[in-house]
Amino acid sequence: MAKKAALSYQEEFDAIRAEVDDAGVAAAASTLKAVCDGIGTSVPEWAATPYVINEEQLVSLKKAAQILGSIVEKVMAKYQRDSSFRALFGLDPKVENLTLVPTGRHAAVPLSRVDVVYNQATGDFTISDIMTGGVDGMGASVEISRAVSQTAAARQLADAHGGARTLDSADEAILSILHTYGSWANAQEGRNHPTHPAVAVLDVAGSKRTAETAYIIDRMRDRGCFARTTSFDKLRIAEVGGVRQLVDDNGPITCVWLRATADEAIASGKGLDALVEATRRGLVCTVGGYRSWPCCARTFFEVLRRSECRDLLTDEENAFIDKHIPETTVLSTDTDISDFYDQENWVLRGDDGQGTRGVYAGADLRKQDWRVRLVRGIRRRDAVQAAITPQELSVVSSTGEVSKKNVLLGLYVYEGRIGGLRAICGTGVSAASWKDRMEMGCLVVKE
Repeated sequence: MAKKAALSYQEEFDAIRAEVDDAGVAAAASTLKAVCDGIGTSVPEWAATPYVINEEQLVSLKKAAQILGSIVEKVMAKYQRDSSFRALFGLDPKVENLTLVPTGRHAAVPLSRVDVVYNQATGDFTISDIMTGGVDGMGASVEISRAVSQTAAARQLADAHGGARTLDSADEAILSILHTYGSWANAQEGRNHPTHPAVAVLDVAGSKRTAETAYIIDRMRDRGCFARTTSFDKLRIAEVGGVRQLVDDNGPITCVWLRATADEAIASGKGLDALVEATRRGLVCTVGGYRSWPCCARTFFEVLRRSECRDLLTDEENAFIDKHIPETTVLSTDTDISDFYDQENWVLRGDDGQGTRGVYAGADLRKQDWRVRLVRGIRRRDAVQAAITPQELSVVSSTGEVSKKNVLLGLYVYEGRIGGLRAICGTGVSAASWKDRMEMGCLVVKE
């Protein structure tokens, strides 16, 4: 029997949900509140409708993650060895200097989230963004998926198709951090690094990721890690037991998970210098940031289509770029901006590595405002990217309200493999300007 497209599973869930008096939604809300209270944050706006794909499509997405991972590793390797190639990215000199710090790890990008507009009916997708710094949403995705999977409608859908499962992107991130640390420690000749690292999760004060960091640290401790949060101003290199180490007020650190983005890290102060020096000297394994930052530069998608990049890649990898990466132009004095006056077809990206910050959809702006942004973008070297037609689904909120919303699917990609899924939805032209945003759980059905 031919397998159904995932969209039909989504439609089937909608039909079940309409028939079921689902008291389980209230139980899910109670579960989420308990989790959020435990980490000191408010309950996010969430949907009782999960985002549903099947195992076959998950396998297809895993293959896509492998291809993208291979592309990124090849491009980042050339970036490291070729200064003329680095210049194509146009990074701020302070950021570029950080990207060249030797990390001693085997993967250029151990942790990332790739946001895609996914067509459940056909399995096709377009990549809208790659984030390697400030990666978030793992905690909410895990807990909402678990809670929604226990509702009557989700259980009935699972029972009808041989079962369904959720993915634990937080646990997979922890495993990737530990694997990266193990690889780094084994490569450090003449050093005796501990099997169980003292992990410090590093972020800036007041970060929106603070609550999620607390959630993940609890999960790390469950795996036997000596995990804690720290901040840039507490970092220094000191001699401990006759050995120079990176330390903070709580003692030595052997592994840092850097959650801050590039601009946040650079603005942090002297502590960044200590982290860079410790990383350079092999005193600490740093996961996140550094060599991965060029991947979330606004120029990255354009570079992927340049001959300097295409010559590095296989026919399959170049075909992947042509099919799944939106057309992107970095504005310069040579650019004819009239090519982008049909503003409904374009999005302007003004910031690096910030997700939807600094992103403006032409369809959201008045004609004059859009053209002013294009002119300003020439000086700033902003990027104009082809707009992506969003996927629209009927979504039921946790309070029972039904509405049509656009959906964005996030793929957590760890060392070139998918470690989890995240779905968010909202109303509006682009995710940068969505209103009524909600987190969605994700289910993978067997059949």
